[in-house]
Amino acid sequence: MSASDFLLAMTSLWRREMVRFFRQRSRIVGALGSPLLFWLLLGSGIGSSFRLGSSSLSMGYMEYFFPGTVVLILLFTSIFSTISIIEDRKEGFLQAVLVAPIPRSAFVLGKLLGGTTLAVLQGVLFMLLAPLVGISFYAIPAALGMLGLVAFGLTSLFPAPCSLLPARPLG
Repeated sequence: MSASDFLLAMTSLWRREMVRFFRQRSRIVGALGSPLLFWLLLGSGIGSSFRLGSSSLSMGYMEYFFPGTVVLILLFTSIFSTISIIEDRKEGFLQAVLVAPIPRSAFVLGKLLGGTTLAVLQGVLFMLLAPLVGISFYAIPAALGMLGLVAFGLTSLFPAPCSLLPARPLG
């Protein structure tokens, strides 16, 4: 198999992940709405009792909790992207991909990059709210690099072993 065939298979699976996500409106709302509510409700509820101790920095709880919420977004998006492998298996798509004349690494990398892209997009969208709580991003490229690295690591925890399992025949 040539490198161009590998890239075609990988990008096709990546594109499929993107299309599946954007066609499901409830997934889009849930992916962005629940972390926003979690951050706002928990941040405003606990914020009055938050003290930083002897630190000379004055930081509110919403600002303190913000990076953790971004990581939670990456984690939950990664988990839901790995659940799509189970859905693919149930629908028979996984079996079709596993018998296709493409290397399994193209399948794994396509799924990983799809989940990573979705997680980074959602993390970046949430990070746009940072100026509302007084967080200024002066190192945006470093933040994007870290988002990508964490999202790729979290997304790669499950798909590789799952994709190597033989698919059950339907019926």
